[in-house]
Amino acid sequence: MEPEVKNFIDNVDSWIKQIRREFTSFSDLPSTVTETSDNVQHNYELIYELKDEIEELKQEINSLKLIQIISLKKVKEHPKKIS
Repeated sequence: MEPEVKNFIDNVDSWIKQIRREFTSFSDLPSTVTETSDNVQHNYELIYELKDEIEELKQEINSLKLIQIISLKKVKEHPKKIS
C-alpha cells in the first residue's frame, strides 16, 4: 500500500473515532440541558420571591415613615414644657 493511501486511511479512521466520541458526548447532553433548565427555573422562582419580599419591605418602610412623620407632628404641636 502506498504511503499516501495509508495516510488517508489513518486519517479517515481518526475522523470516525472523533465523530463517535463527539456523538457520545451529545448523548449526555439532554440530562445536562434538563438540569440546567431546572436550575434556571428555580432561579427565576427565587428572584420572584425576593421581588415580593422587597415590595413588602418597601411598604413597611413607607409605613414607618408615616408613623415617624405623625410622631414628629405631634411633638411639634404639643411641645413638652420645661419646668
